[in-house]
Amino acid sequence: MRVSVIRRLTILMTLCIWVCSVKTQTSGDLKQLISDVFDSYSNKIRPVLNQSDPLNLDVSFYLSSITEVNEVKEKLVTTGFLELSWTDEHLTWTPSDYNNTQEIFVPQNDIWKPDLVLKNGFKKFEELGGSFYYMMIMSDGKVFWEPFQVFETRCSMNIYNFPFDSQSCDIKFVTWSHYADQIEITKSSKGIQFYEYEENSVWNIKGTSSEIKTEDSESELKFTIKLQRKPQYYIMNIILPVVLLGFLNILVFVIPADAGEKMSFSVTVFLSFAVFLTIISTLLPTSSENIPIIAMYLVIQLINGVFALIISAFQLRLRHRDEHEEISSLWTKVINLQQKMRCKRRPIVIVEPLDSNFIHKEDLKSNPTTGNITDVTFGWNHVASSIDFFAFWSFLVTNVIINIIMFSLAATD
Repeated sequence: MRVSVIRRLTILMTLCIWVCSVKTQTSGDLKQLISDVFDSYSNKIRPVLNQSDPLNLDVSFYLSSITEVNEVKEKLVTTGFLELSWTDEHLTWTPSDYNNTQEIFVPQNDIWKPDLVLKNGFKKFEELGGSFYYMMIMSDGKVFWEPFQVFETRCSMNIYNFPFDSQSCDIKFVTWSHYADQIEITKSSKGIQFYEYEENSVWNIKGTSSEIKTEDSESELKFTIKLQRKPQYYIMNIILPVVLLGFLNILVFVIPADAGEKMSFSVTVFLSFAVFLTIISTLLPTSSENIPIIAMYLVIQLINGVFALIISAFQLRLRHRDEHEEISSLWTKVINLQQKMRCKRRPIVIVEPLDSNFIHKEDLKSNPTTGNITDVTFGWNHVASSIDFFAFWSFLVTNVIINIIMFSLAATD
């Protein structure tokens, strides 16, 4: 019991001695420090003792979110902040002289700061930060500034592979008034970092990079963000309906000519393609250089729709000809080929009938008494049926090939 009490008293005395020996900073210490440091300080002078030396400015970019990627306006909106650091040789002190004060915080407008601006901004030039931002100054003169901002930048969009496209967007910063030999920008080894990053619902970040470029005595820092579109939404709402419409367009050749719905059906599908083409046009920028594959696909489907309308109109014209009108040898060959491919029967040819009525037979062997007839024929309804048969399979094969080629090209980045 006595040992436990003695141990507790020893620990308590040790803590009291340690606390008493620690010097605490007071507001008076900070006031004195700021008064001494800023006594002859001017925020209009570049903070180097030798004005012939360049100021090294280290810049890092912390990305919080991809707020918007506007393809029509070709605009990228990102949220994040820059971490800028440099050494102000006019703001140094000895910590022991001010109760071991290692750092102070002052408003950004009270000291010199680099005139770093967003070069490819979508709006007018604006200075970073604001009057409510504070900078941290270390005793050795190291200054840290972290202005948080929504960056709206121009980004040229290549929408050729839409919606399987990827974009590369730059965020460029430049010192507007100072030359490169006055402020030398150095990219931090950190490059682009993520700060509480929130995933975008449409775009994934494939990679990031940073680059320093000095040109015409101008020091420029470029951050590059490589984006990959998530195509699931567009596949379900645009691609899949358009592909299904393409196959639906072929069904015009399944509808019988006597039904009276062939032309209206074909026109309806054609107008549906026109509607989707309008939707695509509103989603993408106006460009004569990078026409998206999906737009070309829709135009091809529109052309197919026009051909389907022409064939249907021509077919209806043939179907309503006089049944007693003689069928030419060309159509006879078409009917014979269709019979071979579909029915696997003996082909038929047109011959002169025995009387004013056509005799419809499928095979001479089934009726040997018609010796004066070498073979028999069908009417114009069979011509229309043959056109439907060949048009259906031709359009089906063509549509499959078009889909394979177009979407293979679109998926290849």
